[in-house]
Amino acid sequence: MVDYRRVLVGAAVAAIMLTGEAVAQTSPAPTPPPPETPWAITYIEVVPAQVEAARRLLAAYRDALNGKGALELSVLQQIGRPNQLAIVEQWPSGKAREDNAGSAPARELRAALAPLLIAPYDERPHFALSFQPRTGSDAAVHVVTHVDFIPPKRDEGTAEVRKLVEASRGTAGNIRFDALVQASRPNHLTVVECWKTAADQDAHSAAAPTRSFRTAIGPMSGSLYDERLYTLLK
Repeated sequence: MVDYRRVLVGAAVAAIMLTGEAVAQTSPAPTPPPPETPWAITYIEVVPAQVEAARRLLAAYRDALNGKGALELSVLQQIGRPNQLAIVEQWPSGKAREDNAGSAPARELRAALAPLLIAPYDERPHFALSFQPRTGSDAAVHVVTHVDFIPPKRDEGTAEVRKLVEASRGTAGNIRFDALVQASRPNHLTVVECWKTAADQDAHSAAAPTRSFRTAIGPMSGSLYDERLYTLLK
């Protein structure tokens, strides 16, 4: 004689087990940890009459941090628009960068710059897309370019940036060609270049790979291609 109660209980247990297996198979993978963000690019725009005061403050900040753990702390002044400056930083880790941002010298710099600014102090943490360590620099021209892709084209645009960087690095007159990704908006990238002469930078801008890159990213861009040329603040 068939014990239907036992059959029903067994069927229920099997169903529960199968449901558990299905849930386990369809559960999303664990979220990967966020990327390390040891870089920061900071944009500073001051009242034109206060350029020299801003230069002194930034030079003093840079010199105060010399030998204090930064792998790079470059202060740049835009060519043709001297009231626009930038800081390019690299630290051993994201925590080291955050610790510096909260340090007394950094707080004092922001407080001293505040009355001089005509736009907010704009510090943007980054992680590397393609980066190559280097030693020394005799660059006459530094370039910082903000590249913004519409979100559906982020991966395709990022691949184009990587291709340009790796094709350009080490070409005639090039000292540095790196690409960083903004931590808070991964569809926003920053390309940092150094060139021995202005003529070297001009030649690269006119080269076939650069023109092909600009053509390819046009339909993907979320804003104008924001290329800014700088000199290093001495």
